[in-house]
Amino acid sequence: MGISILTAGAVAVAAQVYLSPIPEVSIVKVFVTYFAVNTALYLYLSSYTPISASIASLTVLNITFLATATLLTLVRRAFFSPLSAFPGPPLYALTNLYKANLYRTGRGAYALLELHDKYNSDVIRLGPNELSVRNVEAVEKLYKGKYPRGIPYDIAILEGATNLNTERDYKIHTPWRRVWDKAFASSQLKDYNPRVEHHVSKLVEVIRKGEGQEVNVLPIFENFVFDIMSDLSFAHDAGMQDGKQENDYMDFIHKYMAIITVIGSLRPIHKFLPYLPVGADVKAHRLRTETLHSNRLKLGKTRKDIFTHLLDAEMDAPEGRTSMFTPAELYCNSNVLIIAGADTTTSTLTRLFRALALHPQILKKLQQEIDEHCASGNEISIESTKNLVYTNAVINESLRLMNPVADGIYAATPPSGITFPVFGNREEKVFIPGNVQVMIPHLALMTDERYFPKGNEFIPERWSGEWDEGVLDRRAFIPFGYGAHSCVGKQLALNEMRVALASLVREWDVVLGERYDENKWREGLKDYHVMKVGDLWGKFVPRA
Repeated sequence: MGISILTAGAVAVAAQVYLSPIPEVSIVKVFVTYFAVNTALYLYLSSYTPISASIASLTVLNITFLATATLLTLVRRAFFSPLSAFPGPPLYALTNLYKANLYRTGRGAYALLELHDKYNSDVIRLGPNELSVRNVEAVEKLYKGKYPRGIPYDIAILEGATNLNTERDYKIHTPWRRVWDKAFASSQLKDYNPRVEHHVSKLVEVIRKGEGQEVNVLPIFENFVFDIMSDLSFAHDAGMQDGKQENDYMDFIHKYMAIITVIGSLRPIHKFLPYLPVGADVKAHRLRTETLHSNRLKLGKTRKDIFTHLLDAEMDAPEGRTSMFTPAELYCNSNVLIIAGADTTTSTLTRLFRALALHPQILKKLQQEIDEHCASGNEISIESTKNLVYTNAVINESLRLMNPVADGIYAATPPSGITFPVFGNREEKVFIPGNVQVMIPHLALMTDERYFPKGNEFIPERWSGEWDEGVLDRRAFIPFGYGAHSCVGKQLALNEMRVALASLVREWDVVLGERYDENKWREGLKDYHVMKVGDLWGKFVPRA
């Protein structure tokens, strides 16, 4: 057995030497190989020893192999990794379990901010092969190049196909992005605008019915945004604002994001999920969205909406493919609108109205601008609000300080690595090795006082021309991301927020309700990649 133990240890060393240089090892292949080798060993041992002895020998061999492999992995990650020079919690360098736990508790973005401050460093090591970078000089270097999205986006395997947000192969992503860019071009938004304004009118009626009463603002905005996304993506009248059904779709999205954010941090686990049973709530969600998708397919190209552009693209397939989207990809791409579009806008609007309630002087100033440009009785529209300076400033400030994707977007560095200057000292450089998972955390970057003085304060004047010193480096303002993976629906989201904001503050003051509790509100803020907000109790009081 002594020789067998040495052999097991030697195999562990060989496996470590062979696998460690590979950027993205296939965990499934490793597991299958491991299982196959164990099966072969068992058959070999049992051919000349009793079953009990074979099992005992195999157990010792496995313990030796796994212990040696684990020890070598931990030593390599701690002392010999090219990322060892970067500061960060020592245990984070050994395993992604610690980072996954941060996302489990919903503290991901806040923890990143604290770590950058604690270590007083623009680059923090978050995992065995992951870095967080809080340096505006790195934004263009990391996101402008056609570097693949990070490994966490492999979580798309749960849906059976990728979409624009999760596709990591640029040969596929680039033509997809062209399709989506066309769907959100200015000429196309003009077709969507009347439907957005229709749903804003419904929102105003919902508020009017409960004006002066204490209401939970969160579901009001959830229903509003969900109705828009259902309309523009599936030509479906969800009727949430009309009270036709409960918005349990959004409840599912919150639970779904909370789970996949954790699983996405644990790459070895999420690779095995497609082989596990699917829960009842997931089945119900898929059935609902598949029904919406099927009904929209029946309409074909008879209606001008976002889905029409996905159908039009079928004649222009990427190289090496027979169609732009497979049926599964078409489904996933259409469904992403609700997941990516509804939750982010809801979070922003809810937090924005809380900010206005906490800053009545900003609310009054905003109302003055609306009164001057949109007189009472005149219809507020996307066109009439697009150039309102202070309104846009309020929205920009909310996106900076209360960004719905507070932790940022992962990207993988190219094999040659990337180099960028230290902020404030262009002679000194930072080099990040190749094939490293890197994110630039939005919350940490956009509250950094090197770029935004008084970065933790809500001051719209920094965007309205009244306090230019409030923005020292506009490159750090990336609320919709940057580069090829920036939010394709940016302009639609801004249109929705502007017209909704203007329509509501023209008629009502916003105040917090008696049931509002600051501690509970802060406890309810959870970073599951997209910020989840809790109940917001407030009142829409008719203006005097």
